[in-house]
Amino acid sequence: MGTVREIQRWNCDIQQVDGFSASKSELRRFKSMDAMVERNSQPMITPVTQEKLEENLRWDEIRIISREDHDYFSTWEWDGRVFLINSGGSHHFAAAKYIAKRIGVNVPLTGRYKVYGINQVALASLRRDFDMFVFSWHCKQQMDFHRAMQRFEATYYWKDLPRPYTDQAAIFLPKAEKRAGKVSEVLREAGFQDLGLYLQKLANATGHHVSVA
Repeated sequence: MGTVREIQRWNCDIQQVDGFSASKSELRRFKSMDAMVERNSQPMITPVTQEKLEENLRWDEIRIISREDHDYFSTWEWDGRVFLINSGGSHHFAAAKYIAKRIGVNVPLTGRYKVYGINQVALASLRRDFDMFVFSWHCKQQMDFHRAMQRFEATYYWKDLPRPYTDQAAIFLPKAEKRAGKVSEVLREAGFQDLGLYLQKLANATGHHVSVA
């Protein structure tokens, strides 16, 4: 159901990069890369000089600079931000971005760039055939749901959601089956999240993604 567009050599400036895929810092605690280095890496951003910028950029673990065909950039169309899919060097990279902005220096970067989207045709087909809901999927809720569906003899499918939603699952209820339809009515009235509608909203929110042209 997903789509991927890729450009092998995409050019950008360091200021266009909004985040990372990995860091020793707990990324979800910070609203920006600047906030991360201001909190955790003061020695890397002091003093704010060209020399300090160059020192950070020489750090070998910034592999988008130091090595060919290793780290790469990604954007999810409904989000629009550019992320560096990295295996190290997050603090030095963020420090370099921080300093470059304040001294007015461009830092050009080149690397692979992947833009992920949602296949509208595949999503429409899935929504035509199934009602989809999101469930909390802890052990007790999981067993209670399985038992209830077994007693009611309704057909359903389920799939664990990816990180960071590993404590939840998607439930698929075929619209062609009456018993599954009854379950859909109950879940909708109870306020369970409609996954199909949520995915459709994501698929429609593609106006702000970064062009790969």
